[in-house]
Amino acid sequence: MIDHLVACIEAKLGWGKGTDWSNRDFEELSEQIFNTTRKRLSVTTLKRIWGRAERIANPSSGTLDILSEFLGHESWRVFVQSKKSQETNEKVYKKPRASKIWIPILGVILVTSLILSFWKTTPDIDKIQDPLKSEDFVFKSRPVSEGIPNSVVFDYDASAAPDGSKIEIQQYWDETKRMAVNKNDSVATSIYFHPGFFKSKLLVDETIVRENDVFITTQDWLGLIEHEPRPIYLDKSDILKNDRLAITAETVASYNLDPRISNVIVSLYQVRDFGELYTDDFEMTATLKNDFKEGASACEGAQLLVLYDGGAIGIPLAKKGCASDLTLMTFDGFVDGKKNDLSGFGVDFDDYVNLKCISKNHKLDIAIDGKSVYQMNVLETAKKIKGIVIHFEGAGSVKKVEFKKNDQTVYVSAFGMNHNPK
Repeated sequence: MIDHLVACIEAKLGWGKGTDWSNRDFEELSEQIFNTTRKRLSVTTLKRIWGRAERIANPSSGTLDILSEFLGHESWRVFVQSKKSQETNEKVYKKPRASKIWIPILGVILVTSLILSFWKTTPDIDKIQDPLKSEDFVFKSRPVSEGIPNSVVFDYDASAAPDGSKIEIQQYWDETKRMAVNKNDSVATSIYFHPGFFKSKLLVDETIVRENDVFITTQDWLGLIEHEPRPIYLDKSDILKNDRLAITAETVASYNLDPRISNVIVSLYQVRDFGELYTDDFEMTATLKNDFKEGASACEGAQLLVLYDGGAIGIPLAKKGCASDLTLMTFDGFVDGKKNDLSGFGVDFDDYVNLKCISKNHKLDIAIDGKSVYQMNVLETAKKIKGIVIHFEGAGSVKKVEFKKNDQTVYVSAFGMNHNPK
């Protein structure tokens, strides 16, 4: 019966078999389910239902209820009953064929096989528990300090979860960043090593029952070298130059890292409250340059992220010959440079590049050195802008970052000096 549920969803979407779906397809399905039901299933849960990850022998009733609701049924129980009614009607109205002795016998065999299959694949409806309700759970968070790294305290109440449920807290979008918690406890803590605006989640048996915003700010511009298991934090003196913010190849080398032989990413973060600055009406200007073009970093890659409540716009830049490897993050999803023409994001980093985003009338226009290279739709519901992040392969520098609203400067950072006009 679960296989039938999966087939019905595949038919509804029209994307073909789930065995051929990409990770992005499962992300899109998760969003569509949330938009339809206002309940969220994680990508991992969906992949397990489709057999693309370690399959769950008996998915929770809450998961099955949400998938059934996505198809227009009140619950999993109603979906199953609907399927049974359909099968009964087909038997009643089926036109009999020529009366041969072996046909009834074969029919008995087939019906018996279907019943056995149904018993094997369908959970006992009488034992299905009530669906999980978000209002039955509590989930809140509070950072303990400012800056990075930062510990966050999660206050939660998961006592409404069925006995034996797996209770987890997910720090942000990365489903591998989870910690198991006890149903009967009420406090858990976690460390965030990157600044940003995160949607933390409380999950019961892979079903997201509550989300909470975690806002980890920077005190000013923060420079770091992305490194596992933890990033390398740089002093202000390492990044503040006379006329720019920069993370140099020399600084990277001082930590025994060589961008010529491995992919080293360096980053600049400014995460803060910009006031009444929203995705539907803003102008952002950044003047930046990749400063390393050797070996593994020969593509001179860079990425600028405008963070907003619940997501980010991600603008990639690279040497012109490397445009095929770029991926653009829009409000709607991802644009793959291998399947789309992103050659407009190929640049010459021999000099600084001027990148501009203008959001007006539900359209966001991206321009590079004065030339429009891409337009995207903006979210119908305006989201508050929470920060800006700039990544470079190897090394890079920034001369100016500015946000405007209605031609009025809201924030500007230039020549290593920051100020906020009142």
